[in-house]
Amino acid sequence: MYKQSTGSAAISRVIQVSWLRAMMGLKSESRGTRLGYLWWIIEPAMHLAVYYLAFGVLLKHGGDDYVAFLLIGVVHWLWFSKSIMNASQSILVGRGLILQLPLHTSIFPLAEVFRDLIKQILVVVILMLILSIMGYFPTAYWLCYPALFLLQAMLILPCAGLVAALMPFIPDLRVIVPACLQLAMFLSGVFFSGDLVPESFHWALNFNPVYLLLEAYRDILIRQQQPEWYMLANLLAALLLFNVLVMALFGRYNRQYARIIQE
Repeated sequence: MYKQSTGSAAISRVIQVSWLRAMMGLKSESRGTRLGYLWWIIEPAMHLAVYYLAFGVLLKHGGDDYVAFLLIGVVHWLWFSKSIMNASQSILVGRGLILQLPLHTSIFPLAEVFRDLIKQILVVVILMLILSIMGYFPTAYWLCYPALFLLQAMLILPCAGLVAALMPFIPDLRVIVPACLQLAMFLSGVFFSGDLVPESFHWALNFNPVYLLLEAYRDILIRQQQPEWYMLANLLAALLLFNVLVMALFGRYNRQYARIIQE
């Protein structure tokens, strides 16, 4: 099962093993707490409560739509940040298996991405229900959601893979990555709309893929309008290239990880 191969067969094997590892991780995770799968919903709800208290109540930021605005931002940002953090040390955590079996190291971050993707699907269902209860009823624009969801998954894959691939070479990333994610959260429109940013800085927002995705989610879910498909098409092209580059990085250094993690 673990013999090295090339081409589509190797990619298929990596995906299959990653998926199985993700399923095992989900079962193990649910058994490790008393509330089990409920934590998938409770955790984003806790984050939302904290941020709404800070920005919506204490700082009195936003208006009537701010709860929905913030909810969409927090739910999708947490998916992005947690996937990267969970994948970041996945190769180091899988050290025992890497030393025993000729596994492709991309299996480990990919399994973490799969696991968070499955959890996010449940969170999204809850999000849709909450928005409906709040008065944001489903419209034809909501049919665009799967395309945006897949686009965000395509963003998460190379970001998580890149961090995981570099972590064994640069251990200091354990400190750098959380700090960078914290900074990115405040620069990605999780708490603010682009209307509040001076016009001269809009070009910087348009280079932030997370900001583009969050605004697109809000466009279809609460503003009831089409997202900026031109910007998203450019993002898709860039992400296709990014994914290819990260795959090439794993292919280039795959055989070196067993030696590096032994040192």
